[in-house]
Amino acid sequence: MEEKNEKTVTKVGDMNFVKTSVGTFGVYMADSMTSYLATGDQYDLYPATVAGQRVASWGSDNNLPANIRNLLERNHLAPGILDREIGLTWGQGPHLYKMDVTDNELTRTWAVDAEVQSWLDSWDYKEFIRDCMTEYKYLRGEFVRYYPAKSTRIGRPWINKLECLHSTKCRLVWPESGEMRDVNQIIYGNFETYLGAFSLYPKFDKYADLKGQVSVGYHNFRSFAREFYSLPSFFGAIPWIKRSNDIPEIIAYLTDNMIAAAYHVHEPQGYWDKKKDKVMQQYPEATSAELEAKMDEMREEVITQIANVLAGKHNVGKFFTSVDFYDEDGNLCQWKIEPVQMNIKDYIEAQTKISTIAESATTSGIGLHPSLSNIIIGGQLNSGSQLLYALKLYLSSDTSIPEEVILDPMNIALKINFPTKNLRMGFYHQVVMPEAAVSPDQRTNQKI
Repeated sequence: MEEKNEKTVTKVGDMNFVKTSVGTFGVYMADSMTSYLATGDQYDLYPATVAGQRVASWGSDNNLPANIRNLLERNHLAPGILDREIGLTWGQGPHLYKMDVTDNELTRTWAVDAEVQSWLDSWDYKEFIRDCMTEYKYLRGEFVRYYPAKSTRIGRPWINKLECLHSTKCRLVWPESGEMRDVNQIIYGNFETYLGAFSLYPKFDKYADLKGQVSVGYHNFRSFAREFYSLPSFFGAIPWIKRSNDIPEIIAYLTDNMIAAAYHVHEPQGYWDKKKDKVMQQYPEATSAELEAKMDEMREEVITQIANVLAGKHNVGKFFTSVDFYDEDGNLCQWKIEPVQMNIKDYIEAQTKISTIAESATTSGIGLHPSLSNIIIGGQLNSGSQLLYALKLYLSSDTSIPEEVILDPMNIALKINFPTKNLRMGFYHQVVMPEAAVSPDQRTNQKI
């Protein structure tokens, strides 16, 4: 929770709570992050200058990956759904295979190769693939550093290992033509604080001869009408994700600061007139200022007594008593306490409805079926058949392109290192059978 002004204004998300002498008011003002993330500024039309280099901006402030990270870390829904997507895509993990044609159908023949496995075991290839998958699921692309062997210089191409870099630290150097196809360098450094050194790497080109130098490649699924970088699939849902993030903080603030009911206390003027007459009789030599001070002290004592009765959860059963009387004109003078309807309940209900819409927009933006996201709709759990069909649909239609992009660097390295083996890396998924298709013996013999 960020304090904008210690005396009057507390900022909670995009809501500013203003404390005044007559109450507390909530004022909504969209911040700059919402604006540039949601409106899609044409940031990629012009380069930014970093460490003396012109680079293609990634977001209006050239920091979109970090902004996406900060946004989703506060969200209660999106990270879990993305983790579920990662798990579904991963399946039983990456394995080598050969592509065959059987009965006019494309099939994968999963393979084990000792020579290739020895190379894979020489570096942590599974961690590399997991890192690439995380980068892809959040930003639909990954930056990969290629480490070639020295033998490449004498005509024996070989990739020692691959490393998945953080998107927060990588940018494309702006080409003279202003087009992605002509990018030939990638700059690496701290784009959040701009502290420390920045390094330049040649852009990896699988069609060019390897020259034995470390290079960096950008593998991505292109976003429509975006020249350089990909945008996450949930980009359009960002305003709703932000609203979903703000609602818990707003409700927590209301709970901490407005949980007690407010009351309007009516003070009869005749009561204080009589009190003033008694004070004047008791202190005949007091000045006007001293009389007012005495009256203020009496008012504070009465108000404190009323407040102690009305406020606090431990005051059940307490009451405030007063004596009614008539003034000289025969008018009834009495204390009256009326509750002020602040409609907090209605406000909370409205925020809950907004939260439901925000959650729906978040899940739709990420693109995973609610049954696979473990989202409860209308208070009902999804049936087994819904889960099964959703899983089959996901595996048949939503894994091919992510696998192609995520494992593209790995398959390029396999092609360079083992050109005659025709091996590729893919994610192995066991076929999920409906319960009706499983025999009783299979059910009892299943290992958990």
